[in-house]
Amino acid sequence: MKIIAPLCLASLVLLPSHVNAQSSGFSLKKIIKESVQEGQPSASKPGQTDSTANNPGAATPSGVGSVPAKEGFVQLDGLPRPGTAGLLLDSNSFGKFAASIRKPEIGGISLGMNVNDALPIIKKLNPAYRIETLKIMVNNYQGVTAKAGPPNAIPTDQLTVYFNQAGNIWLVDRHIVLPKDQPLLLETFKNALFEKYDAPNSLISERNRPNYPHFAWSYAVNGQQYASHDVNVKSGPCASPQYTMHVPITDSVTIPNNFRNTCALALNVSAYMSSNTDLIQQYYIVMYSPALIRDVNKMNSLQAESLKQKREAEEKARANKPQF
Repeated sequence: MKIIAPLCLASLVLLPSHVNAQSSGFSLKKIIKESVQEGQPSASKPGQTDSTANNPGAATPSGVGSVPAKEGFVQLDGLPRPGTAGLLLDSNSFGKFAASIRKPEIGGISLGMNVNDALPIIKKLNPAYRIETLKIMVNNYQGVTAKAGPPNAIPTDQLTVYFNQAGNIWLVDRHIVLPKDQPLLLETFKNALFEKYDAPNSLISERNRPNYPHFAWSYAVNGQQYASHDVNVKSGPCASPQYTMHVPITDSVTIPNNFRNTCALALNVSAYMSSNTDLIQQYYIVMYSPALIRDVNKMNSLQAESLKQKREAEEKARANKPQF
């Protein structure tokens, strides 16, 4: 079961210094080359399988959650599912976790970044962006979306971020529709993706499928990265729990309604090709962390205030006497 519907390499294609797909002088090869150079060097190559894949005792990155813990599930509201183990990673410990990994980003936007810091970066990604506030009914999520393209039509470039009660981003997604005369070659697309997102110690499996432009990366709470065609492969840390449903968060993106508490960060990419060719015409990318859906400090503060008001109301009511 896919953990996230289509999404893709948005971050590779449009970093802040790049022009948008509709402007003159648009060069996909140049953009991808520069994006890869701007990323950190990776020891992994396309199709490589790290030695730790066949050696469970091999060293894994130091950081948060290095001790095995009981698996549980996190609901879409960021709370543990009743009857299962609690959170292994939350908004307070995510910073330490992020510092222990090769942190991925999409167009310069990373998880945990405050939305106020992200907005200037988003505006620079594409000067044609129109930024709107999202009004999502599910769990009262807060978010903003940036769209480019003709009004009242499917955007040619759309970037969306969702943030928690503290304003810190827990999901980023982007959808790019390429000009018909400037498609991407699948091989170029794959190589750029692997160069940008594969961590040196990544456990890579089931990715050597020709003409299948769907890729996924996930991080366990101990910092180990997994790479495949889907986060569900080999029952990885972010594999969908049984009976998971998917909830739409934009016109083109859905996410699961619950997650494994072993999932620290997940990133999915999907591309769509012209019929019977290796030419990509549009692609998606989505990245999220269940640990950041709720801000622990803010929610604890709200709960404490609610309990305080309840106690004060009860104390005030003690003076009232019934009239019989």
